[in-house]
Amino acid sequence: MMKSLVVYYSRTGTTKTVGEAIAKELKADSDEIIDLKKRLGIINWFISGFDALRRKLTKIKTQKKPERYDMIIIGTPIWSKNMTPAVRTYLTNHNLGGKKVGFFCTSIGDNVKKAFAEMKELTHKSVTVGNLGIRTREVKSGSYKEKVKSFVRNLKK
Repeated sequence: MMKSLVVYYSRTGTTKTVGEAIAKELKADSDEIIDLKKRLGIINWFISGFDALRRKLTKIKTQKKPERYDMIIIGTPIWSKNMTPAVRTYLTNHNLGGKKVGFFCTSIGDNVKKAFAEMKELTHKSVTVGNLGIRTREVKSGSYKEKVKSFVRNLKK
């Protein structure tokens, strides 16, 4: 049986909500990436967006080792049309070559294509098995759940 891990970074809890839903539906382990740089507050919000735009890395902490899993699903909120520094660092620090990988993003708008392309580029020796973009308002309303179920069904194929 394939062992799966859902790993995500979430500043406000939106991406965590989606990540936990995917993990539950997939019957996978989950791991939250902790960014050791302070990201809360309005000034840090601007700095964080700028860090994402400049493709900066950051210091992170995680619990699980992705090398022990067959499939890794990675999630990030979109900041300034980019993945977060925490997820960029995770993908840079872990060799996921030969693994099945999937990606999910939460965002206010439709600006997820660039992030998916960069995530795929950072895991180019892996097999991409799916992408899921969820809008923040879909999480707030609960309408994201059907998209999660469909995403997981496709991952299992």
